[in-house]
Amino acid sequence: MEYEEIKKLTDAELAEKIAGERTMFGKLKLQHGVSPIENPMRVRAQRKLVARLLTELNARKKPAALASPKAAAAPAPVKAAAPKAAATRSKSTGAKKTKAAPAEKKTKK
Repeated sequence: MEYEEIKKLTDAELAEKIAGERTMFGKLKLQHGVSPIENPMRVRAQRKLVARLLTELNARKKPAALASPKAAAAPAPVKAAAPKAAATRSKSTGAKKTKAAPAEKKTKK
């Protein structure tokens, strides 16, 4: 489905199309997981189609969200990061473990 075709869809049609394509994507993944499908690139193409549809839906929602008075309000303050918990394991000394020296071979005399 071309992007131009996606743009022509109404919001209701777009939501319906997303639900249908997600279902198809799930079925396709299941089929591919059970036994290899003839063309595995169909999985990628289906995933990208769902992404395109979702992108268009979100792009349509974004201007509406920006027009609302709540969106114009100041952003919420950022919380300070909590201090990290102490490590439960002791730190390594960095010394490398070495192998024991090989035993000398006894030679026959």
